[in-house]
Amino acid sequence: MPEKIGNAARFFDKREALVVKITSKGGEVGWGETWAMPAPAGALIQNVLATEILGEDSQYPQKLWRKLSRFIINDRRGLTHMAISALDIAVWDLAARMAKKPLSDFLGGALRKNLTAYISGPFVKPGIDPYAHYNKEIEDYLEKGYSNIKIRAGKGAKIDANLVSSVRKIIGPNIGLMVDFNEACDVSQTIDFESRISDCDLIWLEEPIVHDDLPNWQRLSLSTSMALAGGESLYGLSGFRDYFTAGIFSVAQPDLALCGGISEGLRIAAMAEAFNVPIAPHVWGTAINFNASLHFASILPDRSNKSIRFPYFEIDASYNPFRTDFVDIQLQKDGTIELPTGIGLGLNINEKALLPFIINHTRLQA
Repeated sequence: MPEKIGNAARFFDKREALVVKITSKGGEVGWGETWAMPAPAGALIQNVLATEILGEDSQYPQKLWRKLSRFIINDRRGLTHMAISALDIAVWDLAARMAKKPLSDFLGGALRKNLTAYISGPFVKPGIDPYAHYNKEIEDYLEKGYSNIKIRAGKGAKIDANLVSSVRKIIGPNIGLMVDFNEACDVSQTIDFESRISDCDLIWLEEPIVHDDLPNWQRLSLSTSMALAGGESLYGLSGFRDYFTAGIFSVAQPDLALCGGISEGLRIAAMAEAFNVPIAPHVWGTAINFNASLHFASILPDRSNKSIRFPYFEIDASYNPFRTDFVDIQLQKDGTIELPTGIGLGLNINEKALLPFIINHTRLQA
């Protein structure tokens, strides 16, 4: 990274991802990824999971997912789902490419060709004033045509409320505004924050507390009128089940590169639909997860929340050559982003362009 950035909980100065390429007997390829813990996920694929699908028929992604899911044993909500995510996305990409269809067509057909985008930024920076750069970056987002913005906060109820009020004044009443605490707060701090921003019209507050602290999520959901969003760090159908049945999420945010891939994402989306909870997929990592999430979002049903139409699509504002070197984002005049039209994920990855980033490479064969 050119500089250290982060959120209220942590900073980072590098980006990492595990990229998986699956090649068919006929030479067609499919791409997948996971990004949270790439090295151990790669070891799990290399030593356990790959042998389960090498030589199998790639026309049946969900069948292969079931084979891989047999290894979700002790680690039921974590690393195994990450590793399976990378393989599953690659198999879906390969299957759609072999069928000569865009992934959204292969999944049953897109309900929309354009998705409402939101820019995910600015990010917190080290220093005395972690939000000092926000105004300038937000003005840049507006100049680029973004009509929805999600800022990072979580440094304290008073400073966060002042920040949100300042941002709302800059963007005016017609730009959508979300706030992401990245698990940095507790229940009392979040309630205090809400009491200070009643006139700021937030679409949602994202991950105010630790993602798997279900009792405190329940306390918070009963104590706030804000729309609560979360799920980027929940893995598998069972990880989301408890939050849906407790009525916590106003917006669910599975990340396809973490939650178990497209196969598990489809099941999570079906359960969300049963509870009338809209999906706004969490999108991080490389161009692979970006395009996979676009196709996934395109087939989700329309949902409304406080007169806001879903699904929303996240565009990471930070330095990310893993995405920008491979996907050219063309934001439309209405603040939407177009669905890729090419076969599979719609990506034609030049592998030579990956070479500067590669720190380890493993090849596995049947």
